[in-house]
Formats: sequence, C-alpha cells, structure tokens
Amino acid sequence: MPIAQPCFVSRRDYRWHWSPDTDHFTLHDRRGLLVLEAPLQPAVLLDRGPTTPGSVRRTDLTTIGDGDDGQAELLTVEYEGVNGADRLTVRVRLADDGIWFDAPGYGSDREAEVVSVLAFAEWSEEGPLPGVQSDSIVHPGASESSALGPVIPAQLRLDLTTWLGRGSNDCDDIVAAQWGLPVHYVAGFSIEGSMCERGALTRGLSASWCLGLTAVPAGDLLLRHRRGRTSPWLRTHSDLWHQCTTGGESLEVGASWVLTVADTYDDAVRAYYRALRDRGTVRPRERSARQLETLGKAQFNTWGAQCAAGTALDRFDQGALESIYDDVRASGMRPGVFVIDDKWEGEYGLLEHDEERFPHFERFLDRVRADGVEVGLWAAFLRCDDPASHGLSPEHMLCDADGVPVRRGNHDHSYFLFDVSQEPVRARLAARARAFVERYRPSVVKFDFGYELPALVNAAPANRAWGGELLLVRALELVIGAMREVDPDIVVMYYNLSPLLTDHVDLHSTDDMYLNADEYHAEANRRLFFSSILGELGVPSYGSGGYDWLEMGDIWLDTAVFGPIGSLGAFHGDPRDSAPSSLDIARYNGLATLTRPTTTFTVRPLTPAYLGGSTGARSASWARYEGDAMTGLVARPGRLDGSGVSRHQDVLRTAARVAVLSRTDDPLGTTAALGLVTLDPDPVEILRPDARRLVAVAHAADGSCASLPVERTSEGFRFTPVAINDGGSPIEWTEVLVD
Repeated sequence: MPIAQPCFVSRRDYRWHWSPDTDHFTLHDRRGLLVLEAPLQPAVLLDRGPTTPGSVRRTDLTTIGDGDDGQAELLTVEYEGVNGADRLTVRVRLADDGIWFDAPGYGSDREAEVVSVLAFAEWSEEGPLPGVQSDSIVHPGASESSALGPVIPAQLRLDLTTWLGRGSNDCDDIVAAQWGLPVHYVAGFSIEGSMCERGALTRGLSASWCLGLTAVPAGDLLLRHRRGRTSPWLRTHSDLWHQCTTGGESLEVGASWVLTVADTYDDAVRAYYRALRDRGTVRPRERSARQLETLGKAQFNTWGAQCAAGTALDRFDQGALESIYDDVRASGMRPGVFVIDDKWEGEYGLLEHDEERFPHFERFLDRVRADGVEVGLWAAFLRCDDPASHGLSPEHMLCDADGVPVRRGNHDHSYFLFDVSQEPVRARLAARARAFVERYRPSVVKFDFGYELPALVNAAPANRAWGGELLLVRALELVIGAMREVDPDIVVMYYNLSPLLTDHVDLHSTDDMYLNADEYHAEANRRLFFSSILGELGVPSYGSGGYDWLEMGDIWLDTAVFGPIGSLGAFHGDPRDSAPSSLDIARYNGLATLTRPTTTFTVRPLTPAYLGGSTGARSASWARYEGDAMTGLVARPGRLDGSGVSRHQDVLRTAARVAVLSRTDDPLGTTAALGLVTLDPDPVEILRPDARRLVAVAHAADGSCASLPVERTSEGFRFTPVAINDGGSPIEWTEVLVD
C-alpha cells in the first residue's frame, strides 16, 4: 500500500479512516457522526535519549480471514526515527466485532529501558500528551466517591491520572479508586456541533465507543487526562527493574486493545465483553448446583456493625461477633450467608483466628451452620504480619528497587505483602489457603485489598515479568486455585469490572461506599449500572447497602435483578443514628426469597440517564433477561435524571417502586407464578388480559399468608399490596398465581 494512500474501511457498526500524512484515525458511526479521533502511534518513553515520534516508513493493507469464514482488513504501519533512531510497528485488524490493536513492536539497536508507553499519543513542545479526542469520557470507578463521576466532559480539561488497572493506594499522583478495579476499559461518545443546539442530544449524539484490554499486560495500567483528551498509559518502570530492555530482538511494548462501537456506552462495553467471549478469550462461568444455591442467597456482612460499635480491627472479639449475630437473628432478618469481616485473624497471612479474642470461633461457626446459614469469611490474602511465621524472610516480601521490603498500613497496623512470584511464598500461601478452607469451611470468601499491591514505581516482584497488572492475576490464580482444590464449589467475591478476571471471580461486590454518605442508594445504582453487564459472563452482582438504613430499601430493590442482596447495617445506631424498621427487615427477606437462581443474564436499563455528571450512568428501572425471556423487572414511576417521565410496561402498571420476578423459568408475561415486593402502598395492575384468573397472596413475616382482593380490569388484574397484615406482622412479599 503506497504511503500516500489513506486507509478507509466501512464495517457493520463503524467507518474507519486513517491518514498516513497526519497519522490520525477517525471513527464514525453508521449515521456518519464522528465518534472519536486519535493519533495511531503510541509514545514510548525510554530512560535515556529523546522521546520523539517517528515518521511513517511503510504501510500495508491486506484482507485476511477472521473467524468463521469472516474477513477483516489488517493495517500494518511501520515507523522509523522513533526516539531518534528506533523503529515501531503497529498492527490494526478491522473486523465486524471491533477494531483490534496488537501490542506495538519496538526495535532498537541500542540498549535502553522502557519506562512507559502512552497509547494514541499527541505530540507538543512539552512532549507526548494524551490524544484520544471524544466529547465525553466514560470511566466507571474513576474515583472511590462520586466526586469524580464516570461521565467526564472533555471540556473540563482535567489534568489528572486515574486507574484502569488493579489500582494501588500508594501513589499520590493518581486518583484514589477501588470499587470497580480492575476495569480494563474506558468508553465515550461525542456530540456533533454545540450541545445546546436543537437536536444536539438526539440527532447529534453519536454512537458510543469502548476501548478494552484483550490481554493483561505486565505494567501499571492508567488513564491519563490532559487538555480535554485522554489516553491509556502503561507504566513499566524498566528503569528500576530492567524487565523491558531494548537492544535485542523486537520488543513488545504497551498493551493490546479492542475498540467496539454501539448505540450507547453500556452497549459498547457489552460489545467489548461479547467480542472477547465470542473469540474465546473469556468464557462465561459454569456453576455447580451448590454454587448456584449459594450465589442466590442474601448476605449479611459484619463490617458496618463493627464500625458503628467501635469494635473494628483489633477491637473485634468473640463478644462483638456474637452480639452482631444475635442482633441479626433478633431482627428477623434471614440472611443465607453470614460474612465475618476484618479482623477475625490473629495475624495477617496465617489465615487463622485470634484465639485470645475469639476463644470459641469455630464453635460459633458451627452455630451459624446449625441455624441453616452459610459462613462467609473476609481475608486480605496478600498481607503478611511476620514472614518468620511462615518460615520466610523479608526478601520473600515485595521489595523496592533497593531490596527493602515495602510495608503498608491500615489504622496504625503495618504489614508486608507476599511476593507470589517466589516459589517458597507460593508453596506457603497455597498451603495456608488450603488449610484455611479445610478448617473453617467457608461457603463464601471475600478476597479483599488487591489494590494494596504497590505500583511499580514503589515495588516489584522478584519475577519482573509478573509486575503490574499480572501480579494480581497470578495472586488470584494461586490463592483461589488452592482454595478450589479443597472446595471446588467455594464462591469468591471481589470487586472487578474486567472480563479478563472472570475465571477467578464468582460474585462482583459493589464494595465499600464509605465516601458516599447521603447518597448510598444513588452510588449503588450507578455501580450496578456497570457491574450488571458482567451478568453476560455469568458473574452476578452483590449489593451490600450503605452504612445507614435511610435508603436501604432502594439499594435492595435495584439489586433484586442483578444478584443477591446484602446488608452491613448496624442495629444499635449508625453514622446517621438510623435503625431498621420492621418493614426494612421484611423487604430484605422478601427480596431474598425472590432472587433468581440463574447467574448468566442480561439487564437492560429502562429509564437510563446517560449524560449527566451527577445522574449519568444510572437508571430508575431495569429489565432482566435470561435468553430472550424477561424474567425480572424493577420499576419506579419516575426517572433518576429528574424528568419524572412515567413508564408503561407490558408486564405491570403501578405508581409504586416495585421489584417483580418470575418464580419459574418462563418470562414474566407468561409465567404462572411471580413474586413482587413494593416500597409503596400503591395498587399494582398485572397486564395479562388473556388470563382466566389471578390470585394474590401476601406472605407475612410471622409465616402467615392471606389472599388479597383482586379486581379484573380491561388489561388484566389489579390489587393493592399491603405492608402490614391484620395481625400486625409486616408483609415480606406478594405471591401472584396466574392461570
């Protein structure tokens, strides 16, 4: 292909144009609207010499086979004069399911260390800058709080760095984040012309894009924001660790990506997941019958009650644990899994309970199981208080460039971090993980603090090839693999939006929302907006609630179509001095009863708010699909973007906030049995005009049942759910039978 010729490819969902003169590409949607534009060449920063772009030396465009009798165009661009005298090769495969960017190849005759690679780099007098230009960037989990929401307008011209990878809490120059990490993707969209013009947000709103990893790289994966543009930034710091050195054969640098296009950014993320699934890079999780049972059970986690009572960390003891469990039982709440959070261990790393603080720990676990409740245990598997306790030395811990073990701390408690790349550590940690499962027999394990792994600027494993993102993957493989050797059905919960970790994670956690006081419900809704897409890969989402009870019902209502509900509430005062009402407990139990048993599903937002900084990436109502069947619905009468538009569903009509789920494998529109929980006393009309009869039965907390009056309407049947029965017992859920 002559250098002077541009590359133009039109595919099902996009039109791509790259110019060799500018080395920029543009991406347009099916309507011809600009989605994004960016330079193609990355910037490779070395530890010596200039950092300069190369010029296009040669290009080639060929048609290649792609999948099942499909075809794609392969664009190869070779650059010369990179960083003065080096060479760079970029390959782009343009296919129907996306635009696939291989990790670039770097060639050099001199020895130097690769410090970082900035993808799609723009060049200025001050050096390489982020180059992806789109009117809004969508980055779920950009911040641990909602102070930096996921929808970031480019016109803000932010100058900051956020995590796309596993995260770390040891870098002052990167925004603190954890709840969705690792994300491994970023998305966005554009608006033609001024966003204030007529039709700008309808006809002028482009399709959305998602740029996601296709393999986990050995480096710290960040997103750099500058001057209204962004770029993924992989920091390898080979200047410290010498694991990425030029001067020999062509060196693979940076990361490999796929760029997908869809009408909305959640669908663009969904297309990214599906592209990896369809090409066999990831696979939906297959579940045993026991795992499915556990994944369908509501949870209670002790952490909120520990914090509220001042019994967190080393103040946590047998009395505090027993008291929390007694409170749960006395409240009438019926969790299927009781999760014991930090710090039941005596010493981080040993995975054994503190015998002084918990003299009857195992007897307590037996009591929980005897009550028909499964046991869950929190663990920060990578922490180590004392290497000598494991027959290890300080050099078996993660060390800085001077060989000094790094220490991390939590509330004045400091500890080391295991270096899982070293064989003695791997053997010991695997043995501890197996012994932990054999001894305590947890059904659920909450793997926590993967984001404590240090950034490469501060420490690295002895096996340098395992640095950065790969270190978390190798740790998960080791620890979870060892636990599954003992119990293949154990359920592992972690926070993660990346499809590349779904082999290890069974249940996504919306994680700790401690920085979201006064808006726990709004933040939970937003986190579920993104994590729900994992349902297509067989990973449901767990909604733990916030630190008070004020809006807990709304959090549980949202969670009903995504996975098991949960709570970490306190029963004797919390940060808002709130307490659960009998109706709160009843709604918890009712929604727990209705949780769907399947873990592979699609959730569609019915009233999505996409654009706003404060309301974007949220939805008031949701529909859950298993295959083509709609099996669950959460409906609210208004929208979260403030427009107050009521919705008419083809399943039910009500002004109440309601969750309704099929009790069979049939969809809501034809099932003979469904269940619902409402947060309001408004009538509910089930739209089944062809049905002969409908029976509504209220199930109360005291175990009693009562039929509700049902009125026939032109479109179905209407009844009014009640909150309290005649005997004063709160109603947990309403059973609806249709024939």
